[in-house]
Amino acid sequence: MENKSSDSNKLSPKWKIFEEFVANLQRELAPNAQIKHNDKIMGSSGIERQVDVSIRATIGQFHLLMAIDCKDWKTAVDIQDVEKFIGAIEDIKANKGAIVSNHGFTKAAKTRALQKGIDLYSAIDVESVEWPVFLALPTLCDFRGPKRFSLTFKHSSPNPFAMPAVDPRYIPLYRKDGTYIDLVFNLLNKAWNEGRLPVEPGEYPNTSFLTEDVYTKVETELYGPVNITAKLLVERRLYFGHLPLVKGRGFKDEIKGSFTTRSITTDSLDAVEVERTWQRLTDESELAIKPTFKLTALDQFPLINPDPKT
Repeated sequence: MENKSSDSNKLSPKWKIFEEFVANLQRELAPNAQIKHNDKIMGSSGIERQVDVSIRATIGQFHLLMAIDCKDWKTAVDIQDVEKFIGAIEDIKANKGAIVSNHGFTKAAKTRALQKGIDLYSAIDVESVEWPVFLALPTLCDFRGPKRFSLTFKHSSPNPFAMPAVDPRYIPLYRKDGTYIDLVFNLLNKAWNEGRLPVEPGEYPNTSFLTEDVYTKVETELYGPVNITAKLLVERRLYFGHLPLVKGRGFKDEIKGSFTTRSITTDSLDAVEVERTWQRLTDESELAIKPTFKLTALDQFPLINPDPKT
């Protein structure tokens, strides 16, 4: 809320572009409010005050006025600047005041602003050319998958039962009419990949993963039906890092650390890169900050050749 020394050779000096940038961001966040750039408001002192961005809104019977001061400076906003803004806010009787700076705030400025209820922000546009910024949000990745499993085969029919002399995981299974279904290993993996098995960390005995009666075959003879269950140990692998944004416009609260926006687009997430470069945790309680995103992903397992003849 101060006079700016404009460059007469430029139609739109950088400080003015910054103010318009802030006003446009505010319009995106509050489309139903009246947003005005370079407003003039008469104060209770009888002096007309210049307000970089004013916001007027009606909520029920209440008519609210908010004022934003924009600082396109090369240095951080200090306590003296906050004090000056506080005086202007009190004079125009604004319900809320905020300062938006493109170069941060000193510790003393933050302390004073917090005491008087003044919000401190930086204006963010990840794709901005004038005010480029790299923004990444703290993210916790929770990867889950079976750490190990064992198989149990049961046959309750009074008829004889036989299984092929191969690794139990690779036993081919058939229907009663002799049509081939798949290998045991593939059926278990399919059940996991399709989300039909427990995914919470822990041990799960006697877990069913078959969807129909199955039979084994030795030479040309079918045996069964056979009940096959799995004992699963599901583990979680926690990783903490920062997920970059490729699109995002809004205001970052320089005191609380939050980010207010209408929409964001994150960069793609490579699970291999996460496991290679992000911080590995044993428990979420190890985090010193609260993650913005918590992403849970399940391991996916490839299927082996389903043709028992090859």
